[in-house]
Amino acid sequence: MQSRKKVPRFKREAPERRRAALVQAAIRWLADGGMAAFKMERIAAEAGVSLGLLPHYFRSKTELLAEVYRAALYDDVNRKITELDNRDAAGSAAERLCRIVDAIVDPDYLKPTNLTVWLALWGEIVVNPELRLAHRTLYRSYLKSLSVLIGEVADQRQRSVNATEIARSLQALIDGLFLERALDRQAVSHADFRRASYEFLELHLGKLTSAA
Repeated sequence: MQSRKKVPRFKREAPERRRAALVQAAIRWLADGGMAAFKMERIAAEAGVSLGLLPHYFRSKTELLAEVYRAALYDDVNRKITELDNRDAAGSAAERLCRIVDAIVDPDYLKPTNLTVWLALWGEIVVNPELRLAHRTLYRSYLKSLSVLIGEVADQRQRSVNATEIARSLQALIDGLFLERALDRQAVSHADFRRASYEFLELHLGKLTSAA
């Protein structure tokens, strides 16, 4: 495990900054050692927060896990979708959809540390009902936003499709390739992710051109 920089024992910071620091510390520990390394005392120490004050920021380990899950898996992509899934955004619906797909399969988003974090969280979702509920809420919101944009492309091209099923199947395809890459990084390349994603969408929507 990589050495960690010591932090001051006491720091005065706004609650939002402390919450963010705890979330980032938790993500780093998950990346280092999975759920076995997810210890509240370790996370608090790295974030410079007294263990006794931790409940002021997160009432439970599961609440912190849910926030970590949102931050690690959904923040960046959901932010991009929010920017692009309205008609006032630059470019056609097809161009905006391409930018979303490129964000989902971006090498930085699929970097090894994120793979480790996501695998740890997915394993915990199976056995943690509260985290499973958080996953369901986040996933459905994400899927709805993605399907709206897919539906807009289909409407403009006068194609009759089930946008929700296409969005769900696309994400299932990406998740499957993601798991394969997590087990063996040589098995699936970034080009494989992009090619498979675009080929699947083009079966339903016609030709899509990515700027990447």
